Amino acid sequence: MKKLLLTGIIGLKLCTSFSQIISEPLQYHCFKTAEPLKIDGKLSEASWKKAKWTSLFIDIEGDKKPKPLQATKAKILWDDKYLYIAAELEEKHIWAYQNKKDQIVFLENDFEIFIDPDGDAYNYFELEVNAINNTFDLYLPKPYRDGGNALINWDIKKLKTAVNVEGTVNNATDTDKRWTVEIAIPFTSISLDNDVLKPQDLSYWRLNFSRVEWNHDVKAGKYSRQKNANGEGFLPEYNWVWSPQGKINMHMPENWGYLVFSDKKVGAEDFNFSLPNIEKVKQIAWDIYHKQKTYFAQNQHYAKDLTLLALDTNLQQNKELIQNIELEATSQTFFISIIDKEGLNKITLNQDSLLKISKSKSL
Repeated sequence: MKKLLLTGIIGLKLCTSFSQIISEPLQYHCFKTAEPLKIDGKLSEASWKKAKWTSLFIDIEGDKKPKPLQATKAKILWDDKYLYIAAELEEKHIWAYQNKKDQIVFLENDFEIFIDPDGDAYNYFELEVNAINNTFDLYLPKPYRDGGNALINWDIKKLKTAVNVEGTVNNATDTDKRWTVEIAIPFTSISLDNDVLKPQDLSYWRLNFSRVEWNHDVKAGKYSRQKNANGEGFLPEYNWVWSPQGKINMHMPENWGYLVFSDKKVGAEDFNFSLPNIEKVKQIAWDIYHKQKTYFAQNQHYAKDLTLLALDTNLQQNKELIQNIELEATSQTFFISIIDKEGLNKITLNQDSLLKISKSKSL
């Protein structure tokens, strides 16, 4: 085992900006509905009108890529039974042909939701919807990067979805305006075991949204994904998201935004919410995780010493968050352990993205 107190690593003069990792993802403050919502895609209720839109979606890689060609935004509400999500997608050419449940919807343009209620990067949910209101929902025990297999046969029971189109679907002779999707997700359907993951005031989940947009061709009046110039394969899709991932991979739950719940009715004054220090400590662990993965790709084994990893000196600015870091590693596995500044919580993370928080024993 290699054990380094924080003071043993803050003097390292290494590369890679730790501040990019420690910066907080976006937040959305979610208020309760003031009346029942009819899921029809029209957002006509007073509660929807009072709910705030997210910021406009940006490229999945953030500022590395140009701004999206068409605007996308979302808003969220909740009540005792449902999480409500609405999204508005500007679209000059609205098309969708996949009309069977659980077809791979993102092979055409779609809107996607990713939810990790307990924020541990395991046991999370994905929902995709297209412009003809066809859905694809799946459950992932762990991310694909760590060998996770999507359970496509899993369904969000009693899910409600509706789409409203301002334009005409699959008509290439005109120009459309937008399509709006409205969704009600029962809390009971995204809970594990017998525990219903019902929000509490100022509780928070990890969540993100993605819009997949393809360049298209029209042949014989029908839309299709545009192929590469050599006719082999398709041009890559655009990925426009609410909270940027930093790379083209939505299955990095540690980079999703924060959905913060309030038990006040929508229309109430907004509130400031500072993430608990434990979330920042988790991000330190995730930074080490990703740098271990980079080290492995370069060396075919994991680093057994933190000094071999590119932990930037900006860590010094966050030294008040933690007491010590421990790293255990073999050639094919590693285990990170961090004690928070109060000495109360122990955060552990391994090579398979398994993150746990437990009460710390005295040092």
